[in-house]
Amino acid sequence: MQFLGTAAADVLPNPLCNCPLCRQARLHPTSGRLRSMFLLDSENLIDCGPDLAAAFMRHGVNAADLKNIFLTHTHEDHFCPSNAGLLTMSRTHKETPVTLYLSEMAYESVMRKYALLSREFPAADSIEALDKGAVILHPVPVGVPFSAGGFEVLAVNTTHKASATETALNYCFAKDGKSLLYACDTGYYIPESLELLKGSKLDYLILEGTWGSETGKDPTSHLNGPAFIEQLEIFAKYDIIREDTKIYCTHINHKHEWDHDAYQAFFHQNTRRNVTVAYDGLII
Repeated sequence: MQFLGTAAADVLPNPLCNCPLCRQARLHPTSGRLRSMFLLDSENLIDCGPDLAAAFMRHGVNAADLKNIFLTHTHEDHFCPSNAGLLTMSRTHKETPVTLYLSEMAYESVMRKYALLSREFPAADSIEALDKGAVILHPVPVGVPFSAGGFEVLAVNTTHKASATETALNYCFAKDGKSLLYACDTGYYIPESLELLKGSKLDYLILEGTWGSETGKDPTSHLNGPAFIEQLEIFAKYDIIREDTKIYCTHINHKHEWDHDAYQAFFHQNTRRNVTVAYDGLII
């Protein structure tokens, strides 16, 4: 498994920003972050944002066997429909469609956009991909387990608003006795989602920590460092994580004061749990 991107919507460095974190990232390009994506294996990907091609190229990933994408929500840093052109223009992937799993709310949103764009822009990459069956949309209900890509999957709801009618999904994956929760984007978990995951005893947790040291933002949409730790303790009360669960912090923006090392030091100093601040290319 590999982090292909660990940034929030604003990449690091933001090319139009001259804040200290962005200046530092320009001096040390290896500390830069592309927008969040996570590769489960050669056939399964979480999110497909605008940095998809760049991330695959940067990390030497061959995605020719890609079959499934699990979409958290339709915000543009997580969902870039023009990526469908990479599929339709492939010389070797034409016979195998990619299935896009998404929430029922996200499905309705995508179909509304499809109806609008197909009239005015019928040759757009995303429209052609849907029309030709190169991409198949598969809406999934919250709280109902399903099988996909060799995993048992459970979608849980979050408080992160993608629009007035859509909230982001998080996904719990299980395979060969191991389990992983990909919790990005989200604020504090709602009781219904905690109950769905109660007793999971996760092996791996990937949780967003968007705001870092910035504590003046509402943690019902994105977490900062202290809220990240508080969410871990809530998960522990519900037996969702164990003492030895491997925990990763991702989806980090540049609108705070912590670089990678400072964020990692914060966790070392403030929680006994095994938290790693993820970076682009990190392999689990």
